[in-house]
Amino acid sequence: MENKVKHAKELIAESIIKYPKIAVACSFGKDSMVAIHLAREVDPNIKVFSVMTQYKPRETFEYLRLMNEKMELRTTVYIVADDIPEILKGDSLEVMLLPTAEFKQATSEIESGNGARIYTADPDECCRLLKVEPTKLAVSNLDAWITGLRNTEGRTRVDYQEVEEKGGLIKINPILTFTETDIWKYMATRGIESHPWYEMNYRSIGCAPCSNPGGELERDGRWKDTSKCGGECGIHTQILK
Repeated sequence: MENKVKHAKELIAESIIKYPKIAVACSFGKDSMVAIHLAREVDPNIKVFSVMTQYKPRETFEYLRLMNEKMELRTTVYIVADDIPEILKGDSLEVMLLPTAEFKQATSEIESGNGARIYTADPDECCRLLKVEPTKLAVSNLDAWITGLRNTEGRTRVDYQEVEEKGGLIKINPILTFTETDIWKYMATRGIESHPWYEMNYRSIGCAPCSNPGGELERDGRWKDTSKCGGECGIHTQILK
């Protein structure tokens, strides 16, 4: 694993030099925390952003707040909401509130039509409005972004590359070849505490209604019983710029 760590840091260092306008995306899942830790060992002042949604578990907001303060991340949070969640208020976080009108309209149309929640009836649209569009805003002024994406997480990620270009935006995936075991070993040896849901057998954590424990592959619990099962929200598949 340490050879992978060395390579990841070298890739991050090269990327910071090549792409001055760069930031790390952090979902505050286990993989993001490893990517964040690696990036900040290379550059302690590297920018960090996170896209949150109203459907994230409260434990995610609490963990975000805890780790942001503990690691002095100075995270910028993007969220489609009318008001800043109480847990995210404070000087250590910059919260960018994004317009809610389009999401409210989509939700109203879907729920009045068949009574189902938007994340069940149309999970792709829910992800587009709450995750993809906010991410587009977060990366709009960047040359490149660093992610915690890994090849072995799920069936949709086996073909990703360490450096990718899409729509003029460079995506750096420094921990691409890390296994799930590598991730837990890195966190244990660096003293990085993890999101509490991992103790309940969750292997991949997203929004609460769309995350389930267990699964043969880590992402098998995401969007279970929908057409998106084990798939992607869209930020790694769509053009963001």
